[in-house]
Amino acid sequence: MSVAVARARNFTRAAEQLHIAQPPLSRQIQLLENELGVALVLRNSRPLRLTDAGRLFYEQALQVLGRVDQMKAATSRLGMNQQKALSIGFVASTLYGGLPMLVRKLRQRTLDVDIQLIELSSLQQFDALKTGRIDVGFGRIRANDSAIVRTVLREERLVLAVPPSFDLA
Repeated sequence: MSVAVARARNFTRAAEQLHIAQPPLSRQIQLLENELGVALVLRNSRPLRLTDAGRLFYEQALQVLGRVDQMKAATSRLGMNQQKALSIGFVASTLYGGLPMLVRKLRQRTLDVDIQLIELSSLQQFDALKTGRIDVGFGRIRANDSAIVRTVLREERLVLAVPPSFDLA
């Protein structure tokens, strides 16, 4: 509901789009604001404007709705057995390496596979691999876990950057 209000910038139009009356919609937004302890909309402006908290909530709601759409599509494909899925866990810093190119090539070569990228820390990936949440993981920590098979893809040198006045310089 809050997404409809944010998009329409007007309670009445949002209520019409949702096929509900405007007062219950306004009440739902008020209840949400009370629950969160923060105002989401500036009611005295025309058109209606979002507060900083409202913008954050709206952006997060869009991400959640997008994820729900992905889940529905993936579930539907699985039910129709049209497409296989591959869940890849990754640490954010691997985006600076070869992971994006690898995923791009994989998508080009395996059109029938739905590749899902899930950002997780290396430690979270260990659990996700064991529970089946991800099929493969790209991380930075070497695991000494017999339940996980690992392959070192590349070694990287670390560099320390310090100002000239620092003791280690």
